[in-house]
Amino acid sequence: MKISGIIFPIPLQFVDRIFADQRNVFVKYLAHSTLVGITPRSKVLFYASHGQKEIVGEATIRAMELLTPVEALEKHGDKIFLNKDELMNYMLQQPSRSTSKKLLVLVLSKLRKYPKGISYKRHMTMAGEYLTEEAYNSLIKQIGSIETK
Repeated sequence: MKISGIIFPIPLQFVDRIFADQRNVFVKYLAHSTLVGITPRSKVLFYASHGQKEIVGEATIRAMELLTPVEALEKHGDKIFLNKDELMNYMLQQPSRSTSKKLLVLVLSKLRKYPKGISYKRHMTMAGEYLTEEAYNSLIKQIGSIETK
């Protein structure tokens, strides 16, 4: 079973920043410092959390880095989907985070918002979920049926 990507939850209010505003740098604190099987060219699917509970789009990972919030802001600035205050608030949400704790920084390409969200029946944790090739292909078939209706 080959891993071809990952699904990450994203609060609904930030979805348009990634897709419409082309803020193509996604940052996330990880429970573990590695993502097994995720590399540049892997897919990232975005699950709109906080009510909608749908997969709303995808992108391809162009580059992966582990950076502190300050390093991420210095390197990527307003390409990060969160503004500086939001990033600092995100960092302070957990007592174990600090300005020295590194974030996963994904530089994305081929951003694609789906014409209609895909309902996702499984429970999604904040950690996200690995995506096999089979699961990805199944989701893509659902998108095709939406686009041809």
